[in-house]
Amino acid sequence: MNYHISRQGQTYGPYPAEDVKRMLNEGRLLPTDLCWTEGMAGWEPLGKVMGAAATPPTPAPPPPQRPVQPPAGQPAPQAYAARPAQPAQPAPGWQAQPAQAAWSGGGQWPAPPDMHWAAVMLLTFVTCGIFGLVWFYKQAAFVKRLDPKNQSIQFFFGYLAVLFVSLAISFMGRLTTLMILNFLLPWASFALVLAAVFSVRNALQRHYNTVENIGLRLNPVMTFFFSILYFQYHLSRIARWKRTGQLV
Repeated sequence: MNYHISRQGQTYGPYPAEDVKRMLNEGRLLPTDLCWTEGMAGWEPLGKVMGAAATPPTPAPPPPQRPVQPPAGQPAPQAYAARPAQPAQPAPGWQAQPAQAAWSGGGQWPAPPDMHWAAVMLLTFVTCGIFGLVWFYKQAAFVKRLDPKNQSIQFFFGYLAVLFVSLAISFMGRLTTLMILNFLLPWASFALVLAAVFSVRNALQRHYNTVENIGLRLNPVMTFFFSILYFQYHLSRIARWKRTGQLV
C-alpha cells in the first residue's frame, strides 16, 4: 500500500508503507504529518494511521553541562557547544506535487467547470447549439488558466469569425468571387474548430499527466466526434477528484 504525505501544504510521494515506517523511525517524518492512500476518506495524521510505528525516535541524552575531567596525563576535551535543534527534513529526492494538495481541499490549480455532460448536451440541443459554443469557450478559458500559452481560444474566435463571414456572403448574392469564397470558408472554419478542439485536448493531457498527474488519456476519435461532451465527462471527473480525492 502506497501513502501520499503532506507537510505544510506540500504533498510528497507516494511511498510504500515500509518506507513510511522507516522514515518515521529515522525522524524524517513526524507523527503530525498527514497521509492519504486509496480507500481513506481524507487526510489523517501519520501517528494515527501507523500506530506504534509512528513513535518518534528517542532523543540523544543532553551533553554534560561541564566537561568531565580526564585522567591524569590526557588532554582535556573541548567544551560542548550546544547545537540548535534541526527541523526534520523531507526524504532526499522528494518532489513537491502542489496539485495533489487538492485532495485536502485546496491546491494552486483551479477546479475545472463542473456540469454533467448530459446537461450540456440537453442545453445545447434546446438552444440550437448556442450553449455548446458558450460552454466550449468556458472549457477553453479553463485550459488557458492551466497553460497561458494555449491558443484554443484564438482558434475558437477565428472559427466564429470565418463562420459569420460565410453566413454573410451567403446573403450577398451570387457573384462568382463570393461563391468561390463561400465554398472555401466552411473548410477554413472546420480546420479552425479542429485546431481549437485538439489544442484543448493536448493541454489537458499535458497538465494532467505532468503537473497534476492522474494519468488522463483522451481518445482522439472520441475527441473528434464528441469534443465538448467528451471533455466535460473528464472535467467533471477531475472536479470530483479535487473535491474528494477519489478519481472514478
